[in-house]
Amino acid sequence: MESLLDITLRSLWISGLASLVSFIAALALSFSLARARESVANVVAGFLESLVGVPTTVIGLLTYMLLYPRGPLAPLNLLYTPWAIVIGESLVALPVSAVVLYRSVRRSLSVVSELAASLGLTSGGLFGIAAREIIPDLFTSYLVGFSRAIGELGVALIAGGGIQGYTNVLTTAIALETSIGNYEDAISVGLVLISITALITLALKTMGERIWRSS
Repeated sequence: MESLLDITLRSLWISGLASLVSFIAALALSFSLARARESVANVVAGFLESLVGVPTTVIGLLTYMLLYPRGPLAPLNLLYTPWAIVIGESLVALPVSAVVLYRSVRRSLSVVSELAASLGLTSGGLFGIAAREIIPDLFTSYLVGFSRAIGELGVALIAGGGIQGYTNVLTTAIALETSIGNYEDAISVGLVLISITALITLALKTMGERIWRSS
């Protein structure tokens, strides 16, 4: 097995970037839905909630079909690269990030809209005030997306290939070591994965609470 540090750093940047992309998309989607008619927004929100439970192997297959040699994104030559995992994990994390954000954004906008109107603020100013009111939820949205991304296996295996020294991440390393009977190494990698998720969650949650209290 390659260096555990290399695998860990690769997992962090791939999943961190994927969850950031999904968070930005979820934020834009949530504000758009919050401004839409409630009946339409609820239908879309319900659809997103249904997508949360889609197996990551299905999303991995979808990513593969987009990137394989005859797929629509074949000219990009991204299949079996870290960028393929980034794309797939972004799709994995997007629904859960959007579900967490939407209700908070809608509630916040309903509270601050009258204040913003009385102050004559533009839409940008309104969104800024609403975002400050839900800072802890913003961090939570990113965290649940990150946890979903770094812990998935389907995309990393199907679209990334689990190539040693290139696309091998923590989850594919666990699968590989288990398949060849290296259970101690698999357990060690699993503990690293759990520890990273727990530490990052604790750190970002604490940071979010402090920023919200000082704002």
